[in-house]
Amino acid sequence: MTQRCLGPIQGATLLTRDIRSASAAYQEVLGFTLQTQGKIGQDLAQFWSAPDLEGRPFQVLAAANGDPWLRLVQDPDCSTATPLKCQGWMALESNVADVDKLRNRFKDDRFRIIGEPAYLQVSDAIKAMQVIGPCGEVHYLTQIERPVPPFELPSTNSVTGSLFIPVLCAPDRNASLTFYQQLNDGPEGMRFDTKVTVLNNAWGRDIEHQYPVATLQLNGNCLFEIDQVPEAYALEANEDSLPSGISIITCYVANLDKIAELTEREICQIDNDFYPNGRALLVKGEAGEWLELVEQGGRTASHI
Repeated sequence: MTQRCLGPIQGATLLTRDIRSASAAYQEVLGFTLQTQGKIGQDLAQFWSAPDLEGRPFQVLAAANGDPWLRLVQDPDCSTATPLKCQGWMALESNVADVDKLRNRFKDDRFRIIGEPAYLQVSDAIKAMQVIGPCGEVHYLTQIERPVPPFELPSTNSVTGSLFIPVLCAPDRNASLTFYQQLNDGPEGMRFDTKVTVLNNAWGRDIEHQYPVATLQLNGNCLFEIDQVPEAYALEANEDSLPSGISIITCYVANLDKIAELTEREICQIDNDFYPNGRALLVKGEAGEWLELVEQGGRTASHI
C-alpha cells in the first residue's frame, strides 16, 4: 500500500454570522444532523490566534451518512465571503448518492445553484453540481458512479456523504503542490489543465477556458485539488478571528511529530471532540489557507 502522511480529510470549518440559520439550512436541505454544540474554549481560540472567538457558539454537523465533518463557528462581525474570487479554500467536494435527486431539494436561496448536474470533463463516471451555501462557501456535490483510476475516490449510498476533496484557489499551482507534497511525504501529485465551468462563469471567461490544476492523493480516498487563479484576491482573515467562508480544513496525519518538525510548528493540546486525540497543529499554505493537522484517531476512511 502506498505510504502517505496526510489523510483522510476530517472536516471543514465555516465562519458564519448566524449559526442558527446556517445550521438549519444544512439540516433541512442536505439532511445533516446536529452532532455536538458548545462554546469555543480559550485553548482553541489561542490555537487559532483568534481571541474574538472565545465563548462564541460552534456546532458540528454530520452528513446523512453519519460523518460529522462540518463545523460551524459564529462570528457576527465577520466579513462576507466572496465565492470563487479569493485565494485560499475555494470549495468543498463531498459525496452524494444521486445528484439529480438531490437537485430537487434546492427550492430556496439558502443554497444558490451555480452549476446544474453534469458529467465532468475529467471523467464520465463523475457527475456533479455546484452550489453556494449560507456562509458563502462553494460546494461540489459529487456522484461517483464507478472507479476512476488513477484517482482513489469514495462513493456513498446516502443522500449526502463525506468531504473528500477540499479545493484550493492558488496563485501558483506548482508552489502549492510542492508545499503539500512535502507534508504528504508520498508520491508526487498530478498536473493537468481542465475546464472549470463555475470559475469561467465567475470570472466572465470563455466557457471552454482551461485552468492549470493539480491533485494530490491522500489516504482514505481523499485528495487535495489546487486550481491556479492568479487574479484571485489575496485572502484576508478577519482580525482576531478566522477567514470568512471556508475558514479551515482539518486533516488527519499519520505522524504529527514528523509534521511538527518539518514545519517548525508547535503541537497544541486541544480539549474538543473535533480533535480525537487532542493533539493538533496549525499551518498556513502558499495561498494563505489555514490547515489543521490532527493526530490520527477514529476514522481511517470515508464513510459510505
